[in-house]
Amino acid sequence: MPPLKILLVYACVCLFIVTPFAVYAGAFENGVKANNLGDYEKAAIFYNQAAAQGHAKAQYRLGILYINGQGVIQSDDRAAGLFEQAAEQGLADAQYALGVLYQMGRGVDKSNQRAAELFRVAADQNHPEAQYALAFHYFYGQGVPQSKEVAVMWLKKAAALGDYSARSKLKQLGIQ
Repeated sequence: MPPLKILLVYACVCLFIVTPFAVYAGAFENGVKANNLGDYEKAAIFYNQAAAQGHAKAQYRLGILYINGQGVIQSDDRAAGLFEQAAEQGLADAQYALGVLYQMGRGVDKSNQRAAELFRVAADQNHPEAQYALAFHYFYGQGVPQSKEVAVMWLKKAAALGDYSARSKLKQLGIQ
């Protein structure tokens, strides 16, 4: 095959592979812009396009819209499914959000054990809200064995990352 033909075939293959990712990354960015402008219906359309292609942040943000009923009909079930998809890809925000749904029993069966598991995965990625939530579970023995020592450890980690609630709880406990 002549070099020019090889180059053209290579260019076509690259475009075929890269273009969908660029299009759906663009859909996500357009969703963020619409969301920031308060146009939640448009944001939902763009997030849905990107989410359908497996974009974890789009799945998470679309889930937030479903939880709040912004631009879409409110649905805890749909939000939980979207958070699950994004959480499976390792997105800490989605792991935390799904943990909250399990803790509250919204869109999923209530399970403090599953909530604590999800908070732990997000907490290990330095997600301060998940660290605080996990501390709460250890403090009260919800879904995990009760351990004030482990709870304080997670509170300290969350506080070090700037979590105000964790700082307040440590102060309340007399721990600096």
